[in-house]
Amino acid sequence: MPGLKRIRIMPVDNIIAKPEIDPSKCTLCGRCVSVCPKDVLLIKEKKVSIENDDCMLCSHCYGVCVPGAISFPWFLKQVKFNSFKYREKLLSGKDHSPAEIINIFRSRRSVRKFREEPVDDDVLRDLVEFAVTAPSGSNCQEWEFTVVNGREKVWDLAQQVKSFFVKINNLAANPVVRLISIPFVGRKLVSYYRDHYETVKRAIRESNLGIDRLFHGAPCVIVIHSPMDGSTPVEDGTYAAYNICMLAHYTGLGTCLIGFAVEAINGSSELKDYLDIYEKNRVHAVIAIGKPAVKYSKHSLRKDYTVEFL
Repeated sequence: MPGLKRIRIMPVDNIIAKPEIDPSKCTLCGRCVSVCPKDVLLIKEKKVSIENDDCMLCSHCYGVCVPGAISFPWFLKQVKFNSFKYREKLLSGKDHSPAEIINIFRSRRSVRKFREEPVDDDVLRDLVEFAVTAPSGSNCQEWEFTVVNGREKVWDLAQQVKSFFVKINNLAANPVVRLISIPFVGRKLVSYYRDHYETVKRAIRESNLGIDRLFHGAPCVIVIHSPMDGSTPVEDGTYAAYNICMLAHYTGLGTCLIGFAVEAINGSSELKDYLDIYEKNRVHAVIAIGKPAVKYSKHSLRKDYTVEFL
């Protein structure tokens, strides 16, 4: 937001990412060597040695080291939560049945009607803290998060997004412009006019009347974005977003992924500047968050689908 400055923690110069091994605890069991995907570790001369500088910080070696001989003091930390009590525990299929897991996931659903109650900053920090435990291609973890907390701020963002779509709708409404645009952007504007013009036109009209059709009255929005030079940045951002949605549900909050906001921010340097997002970053998800103003008594229904086993 204007006036807010991003705080980035940069890696220490000249420090090469690698695990540290405490020889007083190491039993030379070899588990860390066998699990390392980059062959960074090797047992040599009766100790575990670092063979190369290609560590991807996956921490698999840490995860399998029973005596706790491996650490990453410069680079990695345990996740911590402030809004609820958390004790780390590995769970397996013996702890929860497949049916229980399915019901846990199916109980979360998109909410499009929120109460005006504010969301505490500590809760939002915990949602982001859980987001970064998601899978990440090549363990890049290059996701970044912009939190817009406060109903007035969210409404102001909605107005900025509306301004973007007012321009797009004005262009799409002109049949000559739609035709001329084809050599430059293909049939994007034609498809937009066919699929979204009327819906957006209605939302703009309602916004002018004070109705928030974009964020559904949510008091908070989290924007997930990243540079595109990672291994799978789009998928990484999507996984992180779903982590937020799942944990939010079990902290009593509702969420909704807002695709129109994603498209607007990615298509507008002004919106990125407004949110203090680097121009090179791509937005992967925009999540509306707040206390649900509706209670569901059944799971959602799903469309039929196609699957082929080869």
